[in-house]
Amino acid sequence: MVAKEAGVAAPSVYAHFTDVRHLMSEIVRECWRQLADEMGDGLVAEGAGQEALTRQLCAYVRYAMERPSRYQMLFAMQPKDVAEPHDIPGIVQPAFRKVRDALRAIRDAGGAIPGESSFSAALLVLSLVHGRIALAHLAPWREGNSASGVEKFVVEIVDRLMRLATAHKA
Repeated sequence: MVAKEAGVAAPSVYAHFTDVRHLMSEIVRECWRQLADEMGDGLVAEGAGQEALTRQLCAYVRYAMERPSRYQMLFAMQPKDVAEPHDIPGIVQPAFRKVRDALRAIRDAGGAIPGESSFSAALLVLSLVHGRIALAHLAPWREGNSASGVEKFVVEIVDRLMRLATAHKA
């Protein structure tokens, strides 16, 4: 499948990877990069505060709902070298960083965020989004578990979280 996707002969793939685990690790890394790309580099710059965060999270939901197998693989497979020296170790960082940076921008502009830091706020928000996606993947036929239903839930819950954070700050 990898060779077909790359448009090369199957034996040529083996020259680039030490083993199947290395190949799968690189596939997972590339999927995380794709997700981060879809969330967009310029989303924080394009929009102000919560709107930018919401656009990023909606892109995250669309990626997960349009590619359920690929999304589930992101969390099921751990790469060989997960010990990278970053604030969130490993391959999750590109998508996590986008959400953290959007929350940091809100906080730096004087807004309230749901947590002690942009790091903890990003963990909270992504945990809620990931949990809702997981529930939708488990029972896709149930009402509200379509891509648009999950996206609507995420928009509503993020709005509620931000309003609660603002009320708590006041």
